[in-house]
Amino acid sequence: MIETNLFIAPAAYLLAIITSALLLRAVPKIARHLQHSGESRFASIDGLRGYLAFGVFVHHSIITWIFLRTGVIDFPPSNFYSQLGQGSVALFFMITGFLFWSRLLSQGRGHDWLAFAVSRLFRLYPLYLPLMVLVFVSVFHLQGWELKESGWRLLSQIFGWLTFDRPDVNQYHRTGMLIANVTWTLTYEVFFYLALPLAAMVFIYRGNWLQVLLCLIGIYALYQIIGWEHSLKKHFLASFLGGIGAAYWVRRPQLVTWAQTRLATIVALAALTITFTAFSRAFSLIPLLLLSLFFVIVASGNTLFGALKPRSIRWLGEISYSTYLLHGFVIWMLVQRLPPVLHLDGRDPWTFLPLMAVCACLLILISSVTFLYIEKPGMTAGKRVLQWLRQKGKDQKTLAEKASHQG
Repeated sequence: MIETNLFIAPAAYLLAIITSALLLRAVPKIARHLQHSGESRFASIDGLRGYLAFGVFVHHSIITWIFLRTGVIDFPPSNFYSQLGQGSVALFFMITGFLFWSRLLSQGRGHDWLAFAVSRLFRLYPLYLPLMVLVFVSVFHLQGWELKESGWRLLSQIFGWLTFDRPDVNQYHRTGMLIANVTWTLTYEVFFYLALPLAAMVFIYRGNWLQVLLCLIGIYALYQIIGWEHSLKKHFLASFLGGIGAAYWVRRPQLVTWAQTRLATIVALAALTITFTAFSRAFSLIPLLLLSLFFVIVASGNTLFGALKPRSIRWLGEISYSTYLLHGFVIWMLVQRLPPVLHLDGRDPWTFLPLMAVCACLLILISSVTFLYIEKPGMTAGKRVLQWLRQKGKDQKTLAEKASHQG
């Protein structure tokens, strides 16, 4: 059975890596980007991202196969394929916690919160907005462009999607399935971003007791406000703690030195293997502890016997947001919508597997294009907006000073 065949995942990864390697050879712009980005301080994490995002694609491909056969949306019966989704997301949350808490620890009160806010907006939305438009257009196309909702109801659905919720659009059942419902993780990321200044005040800046109390109340209020619509789960949020713990770990040279040893590599791979084989869910205490142990070793610069170093893997890491965000729509188009058009049965393994292989290669191609022409320009635009805001602030300050002198 496909849902328990462990050879499918390595084959899919191999196709993705080969596609990435061919792109590096064929498209000089990609090679130049990697060259200019250079060796990141956290290069091993950059490589890990590529494996994680593509793992979620494999996870959702198996879920789609089960859905086509049974009509039921459920986790795969294989712990491995279940953890390719859940474990990968938990590690993504750890990466977020690690990178931003590390920055706070390094910069302290000098942390640029305006730059943080602008960069997050221009990181999440430039790719998400076109995908959202694609979802709405697809739904209305399937419904013959018939408006089934009131204008206000449609506006509320648009607002829901803009805030990473996935309400059914124009009464199209399970609209979120068009993108494999991946945006639920962005809600957790946004909560982390919004809570970060308050958490910094409590744990890093350490104001007086009243400030600490108000910040804790603020974090709780954020949790309630965002959770009101999206049902935030505490055990999912606990994943960020693994990354925050790693931010302290890498500041201890003796721990980093050990984490780069051969023994540490074996420990990391053992922790990952146990998680992916012995547990069906990632968001409980023991799997999260094992994944955190794996992560702190990788965050210390361990490349897992070189598995995180190749340029092809680094490129998969660069395009990981595109891969994560777009893979559901690619699966939906090629595996669910295309077979009936071609008079094929997607429930036949010899139809499904070639389509999944095409999806794997096409996903890397599409993600490379969207990174180069949507994500990267979006990040550049964010830097320009930040410069404009700072210049505007300076101009207003200058005008205020002139006015005070004249007064």
